[in-house]
Amino acid sequence: MKTANSGFIKTPFINLQSDFGFKRAFGSERFRNALIKFLDAVLGDEITVTDVRFHDKEVLPSSVEGKRIVYDIYCTMDVPSEQTGFSSNYPRLREPAECVSHHFILEMQNIYEPPFEERMVYYAFKLVAEQGKRGWTYEIDPVISIAVTDFDFSFLSKKVLQDFQLRERETGEILTRKIRMLFLSLKQVPEKWEECENELQRQLYLIKNMEKLDKNSVPYKDGGYDDLFRAAESADIVGEEMVRYSESLDRLRSYQAGVDYAAEKSRLEGIQEGVEIGIEKGIRKGIEKGIEKGIEKGVEKVAIRLIKSGMDDILIADMTDLSLEQIKRLRAR
Repeated sequence: MKTANSGFIKTPFINLQSDFGFKRAFGSERFRNALIKFLDAVLGDEITVTDVRFHDKEVLPSSVEGKRIVYDIYCTMDVPSEQTGFSSNYPRLREPAECVSHHFILEMQNIYEPPFEERMVYYAFKLVAEQGKRGWTYEIDPVISIAVTDFDFSFLSKKVLQDFQLRERETGEILTRKIRMLFLSLKQVPEKWEECENELQRQLYLIKNMEKLDKNSVPYKDGGYDDLFRAAESADIVGEEMVRYSESLDRLRSYQAGVDYAAEKSRLEGIQEGVEIGIEKGIRKGIEKGIEKGIEKGVEKVAIRLIKSGMDDILIADMTDLSLEQIKRLRAR
């Protein structure tokens, strides 16, 4: 019998950056071990992740005017209180044998939608607020939000992992370790599997490149990622799932095509203007410098058009590689 998959997916594994692919791989009971392995890689030696419980991803507002939230993935894990590693400035209010629930929010974000970082803050503190109940002593369970991004924040240093906690501004002393926001950048993942230096980089490499891999690839033959590869196996995507994956992939590729178009348009305009400036100078050195200058001007022209379209500065910076200061100067013209 011919399935809905027949002829549509041309690769052995699906795209894990798509909304469907990410949620299938890390948000289902069937492939729970893939999520456990991923969380274990993210948290390193701090907490050993052995099991997770999935929860309803939708959080309804507490009032008519409130905002409904739908997380990509929401799960919890119980850890004995004496093994949490959280230091306190006050006597513990729980019995030593009692477990502490760790709350995890996971999001896959391919495009910067301002203010994404504040959305992740809101998500984390919403789960903190949800813990409140009658007789509660305000001792919160840990909440950790994890965002995998296909962009870098132009106002932060470029690194694979950005780990944020509540700290004192001058001394850096941590007020509480129970609220954390982690941003994992696919942009900073090594290009080759053998260049990955640790388990976190290898996990992110698979998320970024799964659609390009096959069963002869080194990561597949490694054997340590069977659950993730099973979750991504395209032959297993049929029926309604195929429709959802198709729609999810279309949205992702439309975004990528838009970014690629803007970048290529900028490059061509810059080269053209650079050649013209170089020809005017009439010497080879002039042409080379002219091309460089022209490319710069071409990028600025694209940035100005994006500014006029109402696009956010951070997204413009991500698309053009201009700094926020450069974009602000362009806005002031």
